[in-house]
Amino acid sequence: MNRCTSFICLLVSWSVAIAQTPATDPHWRLVFDEPFDSIDPAVWKVAHHFDHYGEPQVYTGRESNVSAKDGELVLRVSKERYRYKELSAGESHKRVYDYTSGWVETREDYYIRYGYLESRIRLPHGRGFWPAFWTFVGDHPDRHNAAEIDIFEMLGNQPPTVMGTNLHIGYCNCGENDCNCEYLNDRMCPEVNPDILCHQLDVKIPDYTAGYHTYAVEWSPSKIIWYVNGNMVRNSANPGIIDPVRIILNLAITPWTMPDRTTPFPSTMHVDYVKLYRLEFDTTRIETCQYDFSQSVATVKKAIFIGGDSCTNLIPPFTDVTLRATEGIEISGDFQVPLGAQLYMDVNKEE
Repeated sequence: MNRCTSFICLLVSWSVAIAQTPATDPHWRLVFDEPFDSIDPAVWKVAHHFDHYGEPQVYTGRESNVSAKDGELVLRVSKERYRYKELSAGESHKRVYDYTSGWVETREDYYIRYGYLESRIRLPHGRGFWPAFWTFVGDHPDRHNAAEIDIFEMLGNQPPTVMGTNLHIGYCNCGENDCNCEYLNDRMCPEVNPDILCHQLDVKIPDYTAGYHTYAVEWSPSKIIWYVNGNMVRNSANPGIIDPVRIILNLAITPWTMPDRTTPFPSTMHVDYVKLYRLEFDTTRIETCQYDFSQSVATVKKAIFIGGDSCTNLIPPFTDVTLRATEGIEISGDFQVPLGAQLYMDVNKEE
């Protein structure tokens, strides 16, 4: 008996997809779809008079900084003198800002936990710009850690083919010279604080100024995978990011490399949509000698056992098949994946 547990015997001709996106894997179900025909105040909080802990710009809720136009969210960064006079702790806010910009985040009823989060975005580029698409833990009774997933953060002093990705648990300084993080671009940092994690990795992508691109992250209990235009660009184990998080889109100015005379003001970040997909789970088990892949129901099973002595299974030529389970997948007997077909298998505990 030829038996292979979890995955398929190496003697069989086969092909494995690196990962499956909603465009190729019917297990994903669309559960949130924001087309930005407007900015729904029940879904989105627009930051107003907020500088994200002392950054060079101030975020405002003015239409000149945040708007929905032609089915897009538009965040606009401008060079302008701006001061607000609201009282804080009994004192007038005296800081004068040289830049204004936009920030939106989902409200608590729209916090997310696991899934495939995707947005289609057109970005500006210029020294000092710092656009970002990220998630951050919110105030929630299940909160266990201060956790952050940066789907992207682009730095305008770098070429527009470099995308920054990051995982945070707690906070640390990820500077090149004095980092107390765990990793920086896959390099172990010299000083490590055991209570924090900051795993930063820059990846090469197509020029993000050349029109729209889709940026996505697949977040599960065991892994976090980044995609650009449907192609995987980073794959990481989940270090323990488990809490519900808010979705954030913003266009900042970096405090490290300030704008100069070459920086194009005003500039805009255009967001076509934000979508969230979730896997659909059921409690059934598949245990069969021969399996009809054409009749497969796209839900995540408890366990899958296909094959056995004298059992023959063939994936149809030029067919993509995805098997997902929470406890395990076992294939045995004569199992064939012909040239041109594709088999993807994933075992991941229920979300």
